[in-house]
Amino acid sequence: MRTRRLKAHPDASSGFYHCMSRVVDRQLVFGDVEKEHFASLMRQYARFCGIQILTFCLMGNHFHLLIEVPKRPESPPNDAELIQRIGAIYSPVHVEEIRKQLANTSLLSIEKDALRQRFWKRMGDLSQYLKELKQRFSQWHNLRQGRRGTLWEERFKSVLIGADGSALSTIAAYIDLNPVRAGLVANPALYRWSGYGQAMAGRPEALNGYQALVMVRDSLSLNPAQALKHYRAGLFEYAERRGVFSSAHSRNNTTDKPSASARGPQKSHKDPGLVHQLLHRIRYFTDGAVIGTRSFVESIALHHQNWLQRKRQPSPHPVSNLEKSMIFSLRPLRGMTARG
Repeated sequence: MRTRRLKAHPDASSGFYHCMSRVVDRQLVFGDVEKEHFASLMRQYARFCGIQILTFCLMGNHFHLLIEVPKRPESPPNDAELIQRIGAIYSPVHVEEIRKQLANTSLLSIEKDALRQRFWKRMGDLSQYLKELKQRFSQWHNLRQGRRGTLWEERFKSVLIGADGSALSTIAAYIDLNPVRAGLVANPALYRWSGYGQAMAGRPEALNGYQALVMVRDSLSLNPAQALKHYRAGLFEYAERRGVFSSAHSRNNTTDKPSASARGPQKSHKDPGLVHQLLHRIRYFTDGAVIGTRSFVESIALHHQNWLQRKRQPSPHPVSNLEKSMIFSLRPLRGMTARG
């Protein structure tokens, strides 16, 4: 029986999730063309569903997404917004046909409502977003490669993240550092298939993700460029000053073959603090179920008290990989972490 997916408390204004999914047999199917197409679909379906991508990272055989899912309203948006969101994933011809149906005075109200609900039920839901994104990419990839069958190893993983404390920005940095951890680049700013790399290159949608992240994390209303600067100042600039990110690595090197100068953390440098710890794999961030402050994890455990099907209430566990950490996990993963 599948484990129930944990989602935000119904009273929360938004839920934040770290989502990950791998290709079947871990085949390296994501080349530049595939990554470009997946990133395009990722943005399109986010606009359709009404969710916010804070940051992301596309690798050779898997992806990471940090997503904000606002609380779903009880009724669909007005027709103008509905049409705009439908236009994110449908052709202009199809969108115009829907617009005409909604404006048709001879069409019964109940028929128009059914049409609205047909699209509305697919919006504002994490599972529906990932389902449609993965299915759409699979169809495109299979047609392009002349293959059949499933492309993905299993259903996606998701970890619910608390907006209070440092968990959200820490996991954002963990995702941004994924290509450095894998030895693909020495500096995360050089990896074009990530939220951080695209934001550093000035891509508006990527910058908007960090604007939303900073707003949630620090309650600061900054423009996108200022928000990225604030995010960098809190973590990456410190690491750069400690020599963690090599400036010698080519800005154009974004292949999945690691160079000799970018294979893992440089041991000769001083301890760069949190970045040094995040340059190693932390299983809590993909398998911890809930990550956040102690109070946040406890509140989610209380709300989903039957989740683990135990008589005793599950308790928060410190994320042991992070020194001086105030981040907790719902799942204990002792002895299950790995470096790499």
